[in-house]
Amino acid sequence: MQEELTTERLHLRPLREADAERIASLVNWNVARMLARMPWPYTADMARSWIAEAGELRAEGEEFDYAVTLEGEGLVGCCGLQSHADGTNEIGYWIAEPWWNRGYATEAAGALLEHAIAQFGADTIIAGHHADNHASGRVLTKLGFRYTGEESRWCVARQENVHCLTMRLMQAGM
Repeated sequence: MQEELTTERLHLRPLREADAERIASLVNWNVARMLARMPWPYTADMARSWIAEAGELRAEGEEFDYAVTLEGEGLVGCCGLQSHADGTNEIGYWIAEPWWNRGYATEAAGALLEHAIAQFGADTIIAGHHADNHASGRVLTKLGFRYTGEESRWCVARQENVHCLTMRLMQAGM
């Protein structure tokens, strides 16, 4: 996958070790509780470990994580694509709370999605969100995802199984 992506307002680039402190400072409970794999509280050491692992997974072609940056603001979130053994590719993202409701999640995920479609094909892209995360559902439906089912997923931050809604990209047009 392409190393860097640019949109009208955002720049997406691979994560750097120097991002760890910033990521840890941006992740609050309202972000962590809506993600499956993020622990809470989230520390800079956890971020450093994740960034190192992300670099290894990128090199192996298994996961492509990006820092979402905004000119004048720096890193405001992250997005990524994880390849699964069954041939599907799952997109995920988060934007820090001070930048919510500005369309950045849709813009960042849309840029990543465009490149993922070119690389893997639209029929392989999946996503999901916690049932109580309506904002994420709106982002994904704007990008062409449609609901396919429900499942229970472990949420590391909440330390419990959470009701999740699964989705699949049904159209390439964004």
